Amino acid sequence: MDHIKLRAATMSDLDDFHSFFSDDDVMRYWSTAPYTDIAQTEKFLRNMIDSEWNGVCDFAIEYAAPPVAPRAIGKIGLWDGHKIGFMLDRAFWGRGLMTKAMSEFLSDLWKNDKMEDIKEIEADVDPRNDASVGILKKFGFKETGYRERTVETHLGWCDSLYLKMERPAAVTK
Repeated sequence: MDHIKLRAATMSDLDDFHSFFSDDDVMRYWSTAPYTDIAQTEKFLRNMIDSEWNGVCDFAIEYAAPPVAPRAIGKIGLWDGHKIGFMLDRAFWGRGLMTKAMSEFLSDLWKNDKMEDIKEIEADVDPRNDASVGILKKFGFKETGYRERTVETHLGWCDSLYLKMERPAAVTK
């Protein structure tokens, strides 16, 4: 059985993070090209670890299926205070693991006293990224807008589909 948990990132995650940050398919809709040097991943991971939000609203997604040792297979979290981002190692796509991670993330986020000032979460997604749009909509994110040519990435100019989820009215801690 597949088991995941959200946890703070550590430097021991470097090789695992590099496996997905260097993957063309995983990085297709990210704002940068796939990382070609592990030093790029190390810089990203170090910034994540050094943030006060590591393990609070920014997490490594850990996979465990004994007898295989647990490993980081993705990340999920907020950036810029209220914008959600997530990615998953391609080897784990299609197994419902991001659905499990998103469920745990949102449940914990709304119950966390440190996050009580967050009234909504926003997403800015490349509209071609059907999987991410699908996950967000599954959890109640609603489309709020669409803009063409919002960011130039390794793919060229990309459009943005904007989605939003408001804090649930009643959250039990």
